[in-house]
Amino acid sequence: MPNSRPILAPTGPTPYRRTDPSRSFQDALLREAEAQQGVAATAYELLAAHARTHAPEAAAIEFEETPASLRIHALWANPRDHRYPTPLLLWRRAPALSCEPPWLRKADRLLPAVLLGVDLPVIELAGHRPGRHLLNLPAPDVAAALASRIRRTFPQATALLLSLDVRPRAITVQVANIVGPDGTSLHAIPNEHDWAAPPAQTWWRLNKGHVVRAVRHLWAHPEHRARVFQAQGHHSLLWNQGLQALVLPPIPALTASTIS
Repeated sequence: MPNSRPILAPTGPTPYRRTDPSRSFQDALLREAEAQQGVAATAYELLAAHARTHAPEAAAIEFEETPASLRIHALWANPRDHRYPTPLLLWRRAPALSCEPPWLRKADRLLPAVLLGVDLPVIELAGHRPGRHLLNLPAPDVAAALASRIRRTFPQATALLLSLDVRPRAITVQVANIVGPDGTSLHAIPNEHDWAAPPAQTWWRLNKGHVVRAVRHLWAHPEHRARVFQAQGHHSLLWNQGLQALVLPPIPALTASTIS
């Protein structure tokens, strides 16, 4: 039986509110930049996955940038691994491949999207013709690699407390504390301008670049951002993306075969 009660509120004239077109334009640019960084972060991981189907130990790719194209030339093991005085070459592209393997075609197509990302670990190769670069690849699991690096010094670490300021083409990260399982600080990170930091901060100076790059990558990747970041505090206390807890993955449980 029809209900005679109205289900919509009465309509009437609403006050005209003029929008600021410049503000709307700036908001659209910010959303576009954020989406672009998300694409770059996912393409970066996919590029690494394709390269490792050919060489599982690949940690860096050598590529050439010309005005017309981007082209992958070689795969390297970790060029900064001090165990190997000379970087280990895993694969080099032949001068002319009659039939390029599928992984290489996919990797070549992904490279332009990857290079739209911010703060990538790209260095120019000295002693080579201009345009040759080396790009370090992300770990197969960035969050797990970050947790492993921190737990070498702080085995009980469960999270990082940090501040994020995200703008087009820039993700500024300030790590404040390494947090333990009870939510208290295991270690406070000094302000980068605190030149009187005690010797205990040596590990941070050695690891800061790795940690900050991992945090930037995880934030830019839409799936990782939703998975590992938790906003902290009241909104009035936050600046931009604000105070965040980056929750480190738990240590995997030992299997029966490992225990025995």
